[in-house]
Amino acid sequence: MKEITPELVKYTNPGEDVLNSVYKNVVQKIVFKSGRVEVFAEAAAYKKVNVWREFEKVLLTQAEKDINGLIRIGDISTIEQGGSMFSNLAKIEDRAQRNLKIVAAMMGGNIIYIRHQDVQGSRYGTPIYGTAIAVNKPMEAFIAGIVYTNEPANADAFRKVIGDKKEFQATESASFTGNANDVRVYPSKRKFTVKEVKIDNDLLIVDGALEGASKYKSFKVASFDKEYFHVYYEDKGTAYNIKIKI
Repeated sequence: MKEITPELVKYTNPGEDVLNSVYKNVVQKIVFKSGRVEVFAEAAAYKKVNVWREFEKVLLTQAEKDINGLIRIGDISTIEQGGSMFSNLAKIEDRAQRNLKIVAAMMGGNIIYIRHQDVQGSRYGTPIYGTAIAVNKPMEAFIAGIVYTNEPANADAFRKVIGDKKEFQATESASFTGNANDVRVYPSKRKFTVKEVKIDNDLLIVDGALEGASKYKSFKVASFDKEYFHVYYEDKGTAYNIKIKI
């Protein structure tokens, strides 16, 4: 280790003179030859999201420095509207943020970089000319951002867990549409076939087939352990997270 700056950790590999650097927010700790350990608060702020139900662990940020060096998963947005002209604006914004966190967790992300946020109060219309009809619009919140993860994709570890097995069966399906009140979860016995495991744009991808989703040939692996793995895909504005038994 050569130098630690406010944003970077600079180091050289053993036997080399080339100076390498990584962003501090992707380094959890440094163990020095002396045995001293330095832990970085930047990386510690990111919590691991193992399954979509842990969506509250997803971090929202508007600071670009928080996503330096992280892995981009995809774009995300939501619109949440009040049920009446007297809805609570703070609660509407909270629901919009909750929606983003749910989808981000389904995708396998744990950080959302907020690029645009527009919160508008109730708007009372004026009568249409020649009539007594006025169109009122309740308050709404629009938020758009990008989902990231600080967990590098590990295709070798996934291949080791699933072994030579190609045919699997789902045990649970979860789906979420932005204007829904909550995630729809239901038992599933859909068949899933693995053809190839690969890294594509720094993401862990499985090429294969999912029963009931024949038009999709590639699925993002959102998470995995020794017993299950979860794949993500999106269809017509609905996010899907499928739990599959190994």
